[in-house]
Amino acid sequence: MERRYDYDTKSNRGGFWSFIGYLSFGILGLFLGAAIVYGLFSFYLTPVVDEETIPEPDPVEEKDVTEEAPLPFPEKFSDIPGVVEQVMPSVVGVSSRIDIDIFEDQDVSLEQTESASGLIISHDGYIITNQHVIAEAAEIKVVIPDQGLYLAEVIGSDAMTDLALLRIEASGLDYVSFADSEKSRVGETVLAIGNPLGLQQTVTAGIISALERQVRIPGTEYAYTFVQTDAVVNPGNSGGPLVNLEGEVVGINTAKIALAGIEGIGFSVPSNTVERVIIDLKEYGRVLRPHMGVLIEDWLDYDEPEPDMGVHLVEVAPGSPADEAGLRDGDIIVAIDDQRIDYIAQLFDQMLAYYPDDTATITFFRNGEERETTLTFDERPDEMPEDPFIPEDPEEDEEDIEE
Repeated sequence: MERRYDYDTKSNRGGFWSFIGYLSFGILGLFLGAAIVYGLFSFYLTPVVDEETIPEPDPVEEKDVTEEAPLPFPEKFSDIPGVVEQVMPSVVGVSSRIDIDIFEDQDVSLEQTESASGLIISHDGYIITNQHVIAEAAEIKVVIPDQGLYLAEVIGSDAMTDLALLRIEASGLDYVSFADSEKSRVGETVLAIGNPLGLQQTVTAGIISALERQVRIPGTEYAYTFVQTDAVVNPGNSGGPLVNLEGEVVGINTAKIALAGIEGIGFSVPSNTVERVIIDLKEYGRVLRPHMGVLIEDWLDYDEPEPDMGVHLVEVAPGSPADEAGLRDGDIIVAIDDQRIDYIAQLFDQMLAYYPDDTATITFFRNGEERETTLTFDERPDEMPEDPFIPEDPEEDEEDIEE
């Protein structure tokens, strides 16, 4: 007889579910046991810390939220119209008439008129402008807006700094003060005010792009430091002021670089140089410029151990102040009375702090050794040969610099 197994009986079904129940209770018990063991271990193994030994957290420093906020521009930055209103009455137009002879043996000439700008510097009619504006002029006129036209007298001029001092018969004029150009800062906002292309009292704004920029004005033999600005300076701005937002003059605009594709490079004579020149032109009609009696060039030979910058004496004239002070060909001047001299323009700037017969301590290098000597300046002769050792860029035309 064939044996049959019937798995679908009540007894078999009851045994299966009993097994599942026991297994579930076993798993649940296992989890509960593990939880109890974990709790006991946590209780007995966690160290007890006395509340008194718990250090207090460092106090949190309260910060002023205003410190984190961007710094606003100073109020004066937004008052450009106020500065313009303050300075504008002192800015004048300068017109010079030049007679050009056509034939040498006949009394026939053409008249050429140049227009530029100037700045009133005193209530009694003194006006500063550029020397190239009035050079060879047969007649000079000054236009003061809302006041009229005046004939101007040339008190004196200085080609090396491109400055000239005029005077008109007037009184009670508005004028502005000069800033200390040594306190000017790169990035400072400045305004150029003048008469570009005959457009009277035009204002442009920019910043000081660089200070102590070595520049040689075409036609002069010396180099001086100038203020470089990106405020637009065009023909006719010459002689006008460059002013800061205090309404003070930081420079007198004199030239710009005029090359294709180049904009925003204008130059101004620093105010400290302008003030020194004005003093001499008022008193003497010329600048009493101290003289050392040397031919010089910038020291750029970095192969030598000392110094890395300075002014190289190419030639010392026999019997000159430099010769009598013991300076020799090849010496390198690095300071005058502890004022560092890195290049030619700084040398000439520093020499403007002295007058003929003044003495100064000259620091120089000879054969890599630093030395000092005392030099007494002479007055620069009226006629000096153009210094061949301050060359202009041979690729740069004088026409590239507009004045």
